[in-house]
Amino acid sequence: KFSADAIRFWAATSRLGEDLPYQEKDVLTGQKFVTKLWNASKFALLHLEDHDDKGKERKAAPVFDRWLLSKLHKVIKESTNSFEHHEYAKTKSEVENFFWHTFCDNYMEIVKDRLYNPDVRGKEERTSAQYALYTTLLSVLKMIAPIMPHITEEIYGLYFAEKEGKKSIHLSAWPEYDQKLVDEKTELV
Repeated sequence: KFSADAIRFWAATSRLGEDLPYQEKDVLTGQKFVTKLWNASKFALLHLEDHDDKGKERKAAPVFDRWLLSKLHKVIKESTNSFEHHEYAKTKSEVENFFWHTFCDNYMEIVKDRLYNPDVRGKEERTSAQYALYTTLLSVLKMIAPIMPHITEEIYGLYFAEKEGKKSIHLSAWPEYDQKLVDEKTELV
């Protein structure tokens, strides 16, 4: 009835040593996350078709891009720390919250105008938005891959495998925290 990723998402809700009673509504939440991840990725990848990053260091200029990347790097730091301490439930929760609310509910709604209207908003605005989309989506996929290996592998294979030169998301490097991209002042905007 549900995908393996939805079941794994539900199972990752519990910390080591805790009992977790089965409730179908909780597995359904995992299935909704799979669907949201797929749909958000399709939107992002549609707008990344002409994106050519090739590993260049590029700083996002518009405040909303810097805001997103600052929040992303905080999640990378926390998730890395959580996994290193075998607290996968905390990583799952942090990535889920960031992806669903910060990335999808806020950023993706704000960025649409720059992506759809580069003639009006300018090519640099679109390029910056593409960089933020690319970096954020790839990082989210990598952070949630240990919990949801199948959907992340599918999305990674559609676009990122060729860009990164890795056959699998599970062979790629974990996202690296960059203190320089954390900007508390920008996050207050």
